[in-house]
Amino acid sequence: MKKIGFIGLGNMGFFMSKNLSLAGFEVNGFDLNKNVFKKLNEFHVNKINSIDEISSQNDIIITMLPNGSSVEEVWISILKNVKPNTLIVDCSTIDIKTSKKMHLIAKNINILSLDAPVSGGTIGAENGSLTFMVGGELEAFNKMLPLFNIMGSKSILCGEAGSGQATKICNNLLLATSMVGLGEAIELANSNKLNMNKFYEVLSTSTSSCWALNNYFPIKGIGPTTPADNDFKPGFSSQLMLKDLSLAIDAAQNDNLKLKLGEIVFQKYKNMIDHNNGSLDFSAIINQLD
Repeated sequence: MKKIGFIGLGNMGFFMSKNLSLAGFEVNGFDLNKNVFKKLNEFHVNKINSIDEISSQNDIIITMLPNGSSVEEVWISILKNVKPNTLIVDCSTIDIKTSKKMHLIAKNINILSLDAPVSGGTIGAENGSLTFMVGGELEAFNKMLPLFNIMGSKSILCGEAGSGQATKICNNLLLATSMVGLGEAIELANSNKLNMNKFYEVLSTSTSSCWALNNYFPIKGIGPTTPADNDFKPGFSSQLMLKDLSLAIDAAQNDNLKLKLGEIVFQKYKNMIDHNNGSLDFSAIINQLD
């Protein structure tokens, strides 16, 4: 049985590691917040006290961390002690440059690696229905595929190292833009006193149909249950969306591109965070439009 090391047991890593353990894998976890193990111990996720232990005693190591600098620090520490034939997989959402750098360092010592950011939020993590956008070599992808299938419902090898991160950034750029556009459409509908149930019924089955509308409609009591039905408790917070939009804009600038619409959407989310609403779900942007 493969031994899985899991570093980063926050909102996403908690459920991902739990699902791997419930599937019968030996999961050894590390997190700076030791309180997470009060619940994870119930699901037989082992508490490990150092990254050195994680890197030297597991066959596959998964990281789920908040930013590129954290990933770089942890990966460099892992790679100092990693045993041969280990696969390292980063499921964080970080900048493409750092992701490619970590791949190269791993490749130079013959360690397989993948970047595999996810879509689906905490609900997808809990339900094991995440989508993994993967960058790296086919050999590494095939080795990780059984674990992807436990933690998610879909995994796609998007291309070479860094392709998973690039795909995720594009995905969230479009998602944020769609949600802002949906919010403005709702504003116009309300100004014309449209019946919101009828409005949803028409748009969800017409040419404006999209994921933000069909699955994440930001009005309480309309369509499927969403954060709007729970005071916008986040499945994916506005703070995290702002981070991903920042990554998209930085990536575009590195390629001498200008995301004109993306920068407008970025500013709307920045204003939301500046008004202390960063902990709300990103769909709450509809209440912050001006």
